[in-house]
Amino acid sequence: MNLPTGPRNTNLDALRAIAILMVLGCHAGMAIALLHASTFYTVYWARVGWAGVDLFFVLSGFLISGLLFKGYQERRRIDTSRFYIRRGLKIWPAFYALIVTGLLVDLMRPGHHFSMKRLIVELFFVQDYFQGIWGITWSVAVEEHFYLALPLVLLLMIRRDREKPFAALPYVFAVIAIFALACRFAVGWKQDGTIDPWTIQFPTHLRIDGLMFGVLLCYYQRFRPNVFGRIVSWRGGWIVIAATVGLLSTVPLESRHMHTWGFTVIYLGAGLLVAKAVTSEGPRPVRVVSSVLARIGLYSYSIYLWHMFFVWRVLGVLLHFQVLSPVWLYWCSIIGPILFGIAAAKAIEIPVLRFRDRVFPTVPKSGVTSNTPASTEGLAEAGSGGVLPD
Repeated sequence: MNLPTGPRNTNLDALRAIAILMVLGCHAGMAIALLHASTFYTVYWARVGWAGVDLFFVLSGFLISGLLFKGYQERRRIDTSRFYIRRGLKIWPAFYALIVTGLLVDLMRPGHHFSMKRLIVELFFVQDYFQGIWGITWSVAVEEHFYLALPLVLLLMIRRDREKPFAALPYVFAVIAIFALACRFAVGWKQDGTIDPWTIQFPTHLRIDGLMFGVLLCYYQRFRPNVFGRIVSWRGGWIVIAATVGLLSTVPLESRHMHTWGFTVIYLGAGLLVAKAVTSEGPRPVRVVSSVLARIGLYSYSIYLWHMFFVWRVLGVLLHFQVLSPVWLYWCSIIGPILFGIAAAKAIEIPVLRFRDRVFPTVPKSGVTSNTPASTEGLAEAGSGGVLPD
């Protein structure tokens, strides 16, 4: 099956690939550490790789809000029903396929204990507040909450001021950012060392500011390009990006500094990186690397969704029988999920997206058409989003 084609930014797809590679390296490094076979690069990768989710969050905020802004610019309205349907058909089929497949595999394992409570947590996307079956799906829940809330917030802005409906977005972002930061300090500053992620890392209200920073950047790009241009050309942006890398390299996730103000620095650095990626192609070597990474970024949602299934349920069997050495286990924990996720995307995600674009195109047949065909827009949307969220 051919990949979806359409107007898309290769650099953003490359960033999605970098984000998923960060996450894969993080989890692979944690797994190999249990075998006491870590090396410098595996330890470092495990230490900084978790921030790939924060990069996903900013990308999702930027790209998903871009879909809504584009619809408003073309039709002077936001079709929330169509947006929700298209989001659901993007996220739910692959997600529930993971849940069902995981349950069937686990039921065949001797001694497995089934938890209805954890299943309910997963089914209703509250695994960022309560422990579910798959620890990694907390970010899916955060993005689901974001998908539900953002169109409603934008609709309220439109009703408030139809001439400049989104002019208040910088203030809305400021309020949300301050609120999220204050909440992180309230629950996290007294904790250091051993932490409960469902209290100080995963909840939506503690991480929503990263997504909203992506929305803010997209607002500037769409409606105030002069401001967006200044953001992109600001030389201090590279300092913030460098500070983000330095913070990740020196401060562990378990530190109260990281899970309070550290999250803020990380999404600011990620956002500035996204802004520069949108407007700059870079020299030829960069473009070549970007195009290669973009091929992986196309499948980032399925790779992210299925990677722990592959590690726990497939590599776990090989580890039990001691088939792989620690080095092979490490690289199989990175390469294997990429191949497995691409196969899962071709089997589940992409066919559903093609069905969605036939039945629920981005632009209704009776609506106002744009310069880009609806079918092409719809497939391009398949590449918009963050960890998931496309």
